[in-house]
Amino acid sequence: MSGYFLWTDPSGRLERTEIGEQPLTLGSREPCGVLIDDAAVGPIHAAIEREQNGCRLRRLSRVRTVTINKRPIEEQRLSHGDAIGLGTWEARFVSAVPVASRMLRLVMTRLDDEIRVELPIAGSITVIGRLEGDVLIDDPGVSSRHLEIENFGPGLRFVRDLGSTNGTELDGKMLGHDRVPLEDGSVLTLGRVRIEVKDGGKTPDSLTSVVQRTVIFVPESASA
Repeated sequence: MSGYFLWTDPSGRLERTEIGEQPLTLGSREPCGVLIDDAAVGPIHAAIEREQNGCRLRRLSRVRTVTINKRPIEEQRLSHGDAIGLGTWEARFVSAVPVASRMLRLVMTRLDDEIRVELPIAGSITVIGRLEGDVLIDDPGVSSRHLEIENFGPGLRFVRDLGSTNGTELDGKMLGHDRVPLEDGSVLTLGRVRIEVKDGGKTPDSLTSVVQRTVIFVPESASA
């Protein structure tokens, strides 16, 4: 099973790197897969290796510490949400599963309509657009591929605009291409479409995959 490494680059941008077949090395110098500009981080400090049923973190530096959830380790299997520390620098590990442990509920309205569409989404990564993505919204103000929501659980939910034509507002402020935290009750605005994001409760155990959903706004009713 794969995973994602969530880390902050020198400019303060939150990045997501998938852990592939080859070990993901972490350090301050090339050829590390993740370069960290921090005095507390060694040249080749640690590595994350993918195993059959998960991922494992190993310390490679002889003198610098590696921690998981503040506890020093030499090597240890990673669990979803673990905080990884290299010296004083921290990042996160999350499991790369298609279905999140807790769903989100999207409450959608359109500015010129009174109808309301409620759509539960269970994907860990959900792309919303008009022509491409996991949730398709039939509205000309929505770009073909408009925005992405990452749902790795409470406290680990993020949103970013994917270069849409009209842009996206998050709680009344323009959203950029960088991922930012998405809170329970946040409101996204895509053209005329307003989306309130709420926690949707625990995902049913029977749900093991997600399907593409389409939202069509019509005067009398809405279907999703």
